[in-house]
Amino acid sequence: MATDDQHLPLPMEHLPDPAEDRVAVRGDFLDFYDREYHLLVRFLLCCGAPKAEAEDAAQEAFLEVWARWDWVRDTVRRPSLYLRKVAYHKYLRPPGPRRRPLPATMREQEPPERSGPDHAVLTDESLDVLAALRELDGNSMIAMALRVDGFTAVEIADHLGLSAQKVRDLLKKARKALRARLYPARAKEGGAPR
Repeated sequence: MATDDQHLPLPMEHLPDPAEDRVAVRGDFLDFYDREYHLLVRFLLCCGAPKAEAEDAAQEAFLEVWARWDWVRDTVRRPSLYLRKVAYHKYLRPPGPRRRPLPATMREQEPPERSGPDHAVLTDESLDVLAALRELDGNSMIAMALRVDGFTAVEIADHLGLSAQKVRDLLKKARKALRARLYPARAKEGGAPR
């Protein structure tokens, strides 16, 4: 039997404060941003984007994810993978009337810049790796960039719409091409770099 006290409204101090909830949601997003921003820019660089365009696409992607943050946080299994998908599409199709064609191989693009305000961070070796990644075909380049970010073959397959075995084959092919490009003497000998 219910007493009259059970049907009384809760005192105001027991009700959730919507402002506090939004602060917590914003804090979750800012933690996500801090954790993912540099990784996202690195992913886009690995996919052939120049540094300035990678940073722009990353910012655009974070804005779009923020607009849908409640849905992303509650529904998307791997928000970091979803963020990379959004950022890559932002890079390929920047706002405005022009649309960027799919990335070409490095032989068809201009070489990466060897200097700039952040050349201490992007050393010559890093630029060589980025140049080698850009020589890969589109799916191999994206698969390798996602693998570097720690995603599994199954997650990459889901992202690219391929089978997991096809992704493993792409990664194997990409590793072989990178080894040949970055370590030509060892590749001729058949040995892997240590």
